Amino acid sequence: MPSALAEELTGRLRCASCRYELRGLSVMGECPECGLPIQATLLSIVDPKAEELQPLAHPRLVGAGLVAWIGGAILAALAGWAVWVSGVAPGTLSPSAQQRLIVAGAVALALSALGALAIVRPHPGVPRARLIAAACGVALYPATIWLYVTLGRVAALGPEQSLLGAWTGTPEPAPWRARRMVLWLLLAAGGALLRGPLRMLAARSLVLRAQRVDRQTVTAGVAALLVAALGDAIGLVAPAWGGGAAGSLVLVGEVLVLLGAVLMTLGIVGVAIDVYRVLPSVIHRPLARRDVVTPVTPREGADAHG
Repeated sequence: MPSALAEELTGRLRCASCRYELRGLSVMGECPECGLPIQATLLSIVDPKAEELQPLAHPRLVGAGLVAWIGGAILAALAGWAVWVSGVAPGTLSPSAQQRLIVAGAVALALSALGALAIVRPHPGVPRARLIAAACGVALYPATIWLYVTLGRVAALGPEQSLLGAWTGTPEPAPWRARRMVLWLLLAAGGALLRGPLRMLAARSLVLRAQRVDRQTVTAGVAALLVAALGDAIGLVAPAWGGGAAGSLVLVGEVLVLLGAVLMTLGIVGVAIDVYRVLPSVIHRPLARRDVVTPVTPREGADAHG
């Protein structure tokens, strides 16, 4: 019988179906518990490109940065929505509660900025252009936080001074609307500039890289923010039309702002799901075939006569 190389599972590997421990079995065999081919488990768990991925110098710091970045964004969005709802339904929150929410949202954005700092350069060898772009994205945070606080304080004062003017019939101050448009644009620019390192980290996940889930959540979030900015731009130029057309344009603009804000929030949730998926591959090096499989040469004497 000709001598041939075999492969044996020498590392810890659990069946993808029933979680039975497969160590010591041949890769050509099946799970003794459920009968699933071991090759199927290897294909679903072992990352064929694990050895090509650049190792992270501080994986736990990068992982914490990812969580802080998206967690801060979620908290800031929730605080913003709460203040908006309190403007729609006066009396829902007291003025002091509104102000505390605005401050909490600003602190959450600052936390998101700190998280972004940790992912600008996740490992050595990041292309210079991508590194500069990500650093610029982080640099936009101070202006974003200032606008968030400024706009939040005005929106909390009531419909006559907030984005609710389109439905109450009260003209909204153009400077406030212009600042809100700038906020949307800053958020969109920050997301676009940070997309590079985020994609590099997402590539560490076998699930995301193999497109078992087809997601472009950062891009979708940026597009949603641009829709909201377009709505404010329409509102800014609406007075030039005069008469009833101006009111209709303002209403269209506010609908776009609301639509963009809703889609942005959904985009943030989608990014959070992606972060959850990629986090294990960031904190722990992806599982390579050599981690669980070892080539073994059959003993010539025994196998030759076997």
